Amino acid sequence: MNKISILKNFDKKNYFSYPFPFFYIDKAYDEKTYEYLKKDYTLFHKYFKKNSKYELNNIRLQISTEEFYNSRLFNNSIWKDFVQFHTSKTFFLQLIDIFSEDMKKIYPKILDIVDKNKSNEDFLNIRNKRNIKEFQFVADCQPGINTPSLYKSSVRQSHLDNSAELFAGLFYLRDDLDASTGGNMQVMEMKKNKKAVFHQKSLVRNHSDLNIFKEIKYEKNKVIFFMNTINSIHSVSPRSATSVPRNLTNIIFETYDIKNRLFSEYKKRQNLLSKIRNLIGI
Repeated sequence: MNKISILKNFDKKNYFSYPFPFFYIDKAYDEKTYEYLKKDYTLFHKYFKKNSKYELNNIRLQISTEEFYNSRLFNNSIWKDFVQFHTSKTFFLQLIDIFSEDMKKIYPKILDIVDKNKSNEDFLNIRNKRNIKEFQFVADCQPGINTPSLYKSSVRQSHLDNSAELFAGLFYLRDDLDASTGGNMQVMEMKKNKKAVFHQKSLVRNHSDLNIFKEIKYEKNKVIFFMNTINSIHSVSPRSATSVPRNLTNIIFETYDIKNRLFSEYKKRQNLLSKIRNLIGI
């Protein structure tokens, strides 16, 4: 199953700790494997076209891992192996290893919990209402699309993800016929001496106080992963009008059992560092 890992071509040169831990991979798979994945992605198009929301402008449609397993449509697809592996403990521990140095600084308690409990039966499972209560970590692999853009628009402006989320990843499968511009992942940073002001679902209100630190283009066979912190503000650049869906698979790992130890733990550490800096005049 490791053969299907999206991390096979990970390169440390594309790993960043600032403004929050993230990395990208320009070409995740060899051409043969990617062509299999792309070919079978038409099954998801078939699945989503049955949804009345498919006709709406530039919105996200996706299928959860639980829904995926409950559908016979994907039984003989390479995506069955893809989803199974990328919600597994093996893959989760691969991500832990990549992010470990930053986790020591930001989420040391999480590292300790992983080390002590990774062999336990209640360590990790796929995400659903039952499992978020019974397992320490839950995973979801969500193949999906952004529906065609009737006019230039952004599917999601600068925001933070759910605070239960530890890792998030995106796998792009851009259609060869897609001539649109935009739809890129934007890693955002706050301007010096500025703080984010949020509204609604963790959307940033004060956009003018943000800079684009790095923009990662929406391209075929590209992968982006980041660790979720209170600084992990990201956005999707506006996409021009197109009749072609934007193909992307979302991979996430969350913790509800220890949810309050994520952002709250990081805030405490940041506040302590600020006090120390003030005391020594930095």
